[in-house]
Amino acid sequence: MPSPPVRILLEDKHGKQYPAQLLVLNTTEFGLETEAPVPGRYVIRLQESLWVEVAGVPFKGKNNVHVFEILCVHRKQGTALRLSNEEYQLLSRSAGELVREISRHLPEHLQDLVREKLLAEVEKSELINALKVGKVMKYEGGRFRYLSGQADLDLPMEEAEKLMRQAIRQAEHRREVIISADGQKVFDLHGVPFDHRSGGLLAFDITEVIEKERRMHQQEMQAYREAIAAVTGGRLYLMNGEEMEKVVSEGIELARGEVWQPHDIPEARRAIREALPVLDSRRRHAITLCLTEALTNALKHAGGGCWQARQSGDTVRIIVQDLGPGIKTSELARATLMQHYSTKNSLGCGFTLMLYYADYLYLNTGPSGTNLGLDFVSTDRLKQDQ
Repeated sequence: MPSPPVRILLEDKHGKQYPAQLLVLNTTEFGLETEAPVPGRYVIRLQESLWVEVAGVPFKGKNNVHVFEILCVHRKQGTALRLSNEEYQLLSRSAGELVREISRHLPEHLQDLVREKLLAEVEKSELINALKVGKVMKYEGGRFRYLSGQADLDLPMEEAEKLMRQAIRQAEHRREVIISADGQKVFDLHGVPFDHRSGGLLAFDITEVIEKERRMHQQEMQAYREAIAAVTGGRLYLMNGEEMEKVVSEGIELARGEVWQPHDIPEARRAIREALPVLDSRRRHAITLCLTEALTNALKHAGGGCWQARQSGDTVRIIVQDLGPGIKTSELARATLMQHYSTKNSLGCGFTLMLYYADYLYLNTGPSGTNLGLDFVSTDRLKQDQ
């Protein structure tokens, strides 16, 4: 086991001090090994301008290991009910350091696997710790009364009152996610009716949660991008929205159309054959076939979409866009690379066919839709790229 990161002192109201080893920590509790009597209230001085009042929890712990609940955090600039993230970092090593130390005694062939799993669990716990109760308020007769939480938190009270009126009128729990007027905070508001006149408002500050989820999603997508690019020899690119906008706008438009019914697909094939520049028959067949597969997917999984053909230099690009639910991240690799793999949210087995015929593919997918670009380049250009 790693050595404890911090040794601390518990001080009771008479000034008697008890050494303690910090074993575990979150922003509301300490897990300490100490001979300090439990239950009991103590002060822990962390820095000159930072000290914490704690109380031992009798039913949490045994022998000399106990949980101490944080009652109040005193800082130079005020007080709070929990440690801030910065204060938490002061008392703990980084998650990566801890995981590396724990796993270094394992057999070498298991170290990477264990580290990966532990870091995934740490990410989850950090996500939960980021969830802060902003305020708990009672609503009655059109007025709010503060009960607990962060008193100085600037909630969007107009939206909160609308939510409470709805909850009381409909006699059921109502929930809204609201962004503050300055765009800096995101609140998860819950209105709970008590009776026909009153109810309770719980406001969670989820700003950090959203930011952590965004970073985790970016890391996950980057891993998929690199893996898929490696497997396809750099022919399939997962793109973000900004990158895809560039793909969609490059070159000169040759043709465009929409597909909402199965009989629209033959019309799209006819239109693109007429619009294509002079190409050999095999190339024309490949382009028409890939357009058919992409439109079939859009029709099947999103109820339809639009398409266009563009030309840029020696490249013909087919673009198909829909507003469907997109491909789940967890299914992305199988949906794009595994032949015959198909779910309601995947692109189906037609995608591997497109990967076979097209020279380069660009994919952007998410809850607001899927954008697919397929490039067919000249033989000379292919030789240069290779």
